[in-house]
Amino acid sequence: MLAWLNYCDTQHLLPAALCAAAAHELGHLAAIRGAGGRVSYLRLTAAGAELRLVGTLSYRRELLCALSGPAVNILLAFAAARVDAVVFAGLNLALGCFNLLPLSALDGGKALCCGVSMLFGPQAAQSLLWWMDGVMAALLLLCGGWVLWAGGNVTLLVVAAWLMCAFWAGRKNLTEKGLSRAG
Repeated sequence: MLAWLNYCDTQHLLPAALCAAAAHELGHLAAIRGAGGRVSYLRLTAAGAELRLVGTLSYRRELLCALSGPAVNILLAFAAARVDAVVFAGLNLALGCFNLLPLSALDGGKALCCGVSMLFGPQAAQSLLWWMDGVMAALLLLCGGWVLWAGGNVTLLVVAAWLMCAFWAGRKNLTEKGLSRAG
């Protein structure tokens, strides 16, 4: 898969994008270690990386760990912009901001879930996130279709389809198991 992406990367963005993604995950790892957590594994998928914790953290610590990856990207974007590394700045800004979307498969959704869980309990957080997942995934599908129709590329549409699949899989899991602690 990586070889195919590299072959199709006529603008030579893949190395910078991989560096931005690695920095994002290192931000999460550093925050998890700082919060006293441990990671059992790191799984790389076509849609990104997933870290699994050993045990659980408090909602507050988990919220900070979820926000640490996007924070690293946003800080790198500002630093890269100051030295005129515009492409690297843009990649980091896009990655950081996209990951802040309130979708359960993304860091923003995990942070939202932890924040709502602290205030109103995990059931309320799961219900809110389930609703947000459906609405946001549908909006991203529409935007991705519009971008493709307007002559852009298929990337947003593919990511939106992945998020919609994650939404439906999560919906199926919730109806089978009932609601449980998020995050």
